Parts: sequence; C-alpha cells; structure tokens
Amino acid sequence: MKRMTVVLGVALAGALMSAGAQVSFEHLKSVDLSSYFPAGGQLGDLASDVAFDGANLYIAGMSTANSLAEPVGVLKISNALSLNVNAWGYTPLITLTQAGQSRSSYVVYHDGFLYLGTGLGDGGNVADRTGIRKYDAQTGTQVSGWNGTGVVLPSDLDGSGRAECIEIDPGYQGSGQSLAVLARARGFIFRRDFATGNALSDILSQPFRDCTSNPPTGSTTGMRDITFSPEGDAYLRVDNSIFYAQRTGPDSVALERACQIFDFSSDNAFQVLINIHYLRTSAGDYLLYNRRGTTPTSLNKIFVAKRSGATWQDYAELTGDEPLPNGSTPNPFGGNIFNFTSGFGPDPSKGDVNLDGIVDDADLLAILFAFGSSDAAVDVNSDGIVDDADLLTVLFNFGSSPQAQYLFVVHSTIGTDRLDIYRVDVN
Repeated sequence: MKRMTVVLGVALAGALMSAGAQVSFEHLKSVDLSSYFPAGGQLGDLASDVAFDGANLYIAGMSTANSLAEPVGVLKISNALSLNVNAWGYTPLITLTQAGQSRSSYVVYHDGFLYLGTGLGDGGNVADRTGIRKYDAQTGTQVSGWNGTGVVLPSDLDGSGRAECIEIDPGYQGSGQSLAVLARARGFIFRRDFATGNALSDILSQPFRDCTSNPPTGSTTGMRDITFSPEGDAYLRVDNSIFYAQRTGPDSVALERACQIFDFSSDNAFQVLINIHYLRTSAGDYLLYNRRGTTPTSLNKIFVAKRSGATWQDYAELTGDEPLPNGSTPNPFGGNIFNFTSGFGPDPSKGDVNLDGIVDDADLLAILFAFGSSDAAVDVNSDGIVDDADLLTVLFNFGSSPQAQYLFVVHSTIGTDRLDIYRVDVN
C-alpha cells in the first residue's frame, strides 16, 4: 500500500537495495497459494490481503464472480516462519457469503482477534453483502455482539454508502489503537473500538491535490487504502495518488486535510486493491505501494520509497524474481495486484530453528540429529545440507533470542495467488 516511480534499487546477493542504502529486502520464500483460491472456492477466487500475528499468517480472499452472494473467507497459515515450507499448516479458518463482483476483502490482526472486512466497495448496505466483523483468531468464531449486531455496515459510518478498507490506527503519539475504516466519497477517517465495535470520533481529513493554494484545490474523496506511521500520521491512497495528513491529536489532523505527496494522475483512478503500507525500520521509514495503471506489464512490482526529511524519495522496486537463499530464482510477479503487512518474529537463520524465541539445546540437538541430511527445517543457511556451517551458527548465537523484521506480500491475478516473504535487513 505505498507508492514509488523510479528505481534506485539494485539487486545484490538476493537482496534489493539502492546505492548507499541501509536497508535491504532479502527474498526468503515464494509460495503458490492458488489451490486455496480457485474459481468458486470457499475462500474466494483471489487472495486480497494478509495479516500476521508474530507466528501465523492470515490470507483474506475476495470473489470476482459476477454475483452478490459468493463465498469468501480467511486462510490461516501456521508455522509460517519455518525454513521448511512443507512444515507449514493451511487451515480454512473463516468462511462466509458476501458480494462478489471484485468487492475487496481486508484483514488485520489485533490482540488475539481478526477484523475482517468483506464485500468492501458494495453499496447494498446489508450484512448479506458487505460489512466488517470480528473473529477469534484461534477458532475463527465470530464475536456476535461486536457493534451490537456483530457487523459494522457502511451506514454505521455516519451514513456512508460503501466501505473501502480497514487498518490499525496506532493513535496519536501512542494514545491508543483503534480500527480505522475508509468509506468511498467521504473525506473522513472513521474509527471503531477494537473491543466493542463502537464508533470513536471521526477524523476529518479531506484530501486535496494542491494544498499550496489558498484555499486548497483539487478535492477528491476516492478513498482506497490507508496506513499510519507509528506516531499516527495518516497516508491515504486516494484514487490514483498518495496523500499525507499530519496527526495533531487523537481525533484530528493538521488543517483537517490530507495533501498529495505522490502524483499518479496517469494511472487509472478506478481500480480496486490500490494499496499502501508504512514500514518503520531501525534505519528509517519506508512506504510500499503498488500501481495499477494503463500499462500493467510495466507495473508488476512493489514500489518502495524512503523518507528523507519532509519528503519521500524513490528507493527500490521488488519484482518477485530476487534469488532465494537456496540460489533458486522464482518467476517475476505477473500482475499488479498486491497487498502487504510487516512484523517481527523469531529468526531461524540465526539458529532458532524451532521458533521458540531462544537459541538453546533444543536447536542444537535438532541440528545434530539432522546432521548430513537435507532437512530444510534445520538447514539454517538454506544451502541444501545440514553441516558444520549450520552448527556453527547455532553455537555462535547460543543463548540469544534472535528476531527479524519481515515483509509479507500477497500477489494475485485471476488464477494465480502467491505469497512472498522478505526479511528486512539493516546493513
């Protein structure tokens, strides 16, 4: 869910980085999910969004079928940080019937629960077609009393006609998290309480393409996606551009407006799944986004921009064919539908092969028992054999609790659904 135009990035040893950069994206996994999202499948026919809880991934599906009653849902991928993809578990966790016709699904994870928006973009304003719901992330059970009725409809958003996306609002300067919702043709950031689903104060954030004029001009409300800095500043993907709103309080932004910071006016404004994601690293802040323009073959990539003072600069592009740790090269991304999330979790490449948060005797024994084999789960450096190099990595990191920052990407076209995992390395 971010933007970027020109590439300063270069591929080096399987990582993408720009000249003089401090952050690289090491391509760890590329996994085909198409069998879980076939035409007419119970979770939908297109992977639409991804959430992460520190160990497991949740993939939300949408339906492109020309119907107002189509199955959609969430696929849970357990043990998703294991070096061996064959050790991953796949569970259809949530299923329901919502509007098809390319009505989007979005999912976020918060404190043991999933918040799932389905049929987003549908204007029916009925729960059979669209809405935002809360589910137990372990069991997939819906919290029936959330928002009283169990669902937030577009009409609950101050009478809106259709909802577009959901995201976690971290709050102003740590003032408290809430669920942020955008609605089409409304210049607001709507917020709901995670626990109850009750409405919190809306944030008036009218997007303008030109904030330098007085009064500002180029008002637009074609809301598509939103992301936040950890301090609560908002970045909105509105039609075919990116807008920035500086947070000034729990329910306010500067001058009650968002100002355009990236101009993609050449792109088609009427596209679903135009997404953006804010990535905070120890080496700086980054925006990731996709572009769905009139020449999609040139836009089958993830754009990355880096913050420099008050502006953003083109940084890198991820194309999907960056080499994996075992030296193989996956196919490049074949379409321009992307969605992203990021988070921290155990780092098996530093020896925590059982992903329990510490490199200890259990990891050492796992290496020794598999010594000389090609067991991918304990092949720390993914070179195809468990040997001295893997053993030395465990011994070197013994007693530590290595963590890594990960970027998770779902990439979809009709008939193809793919999950890619990158480790965000600071060099």
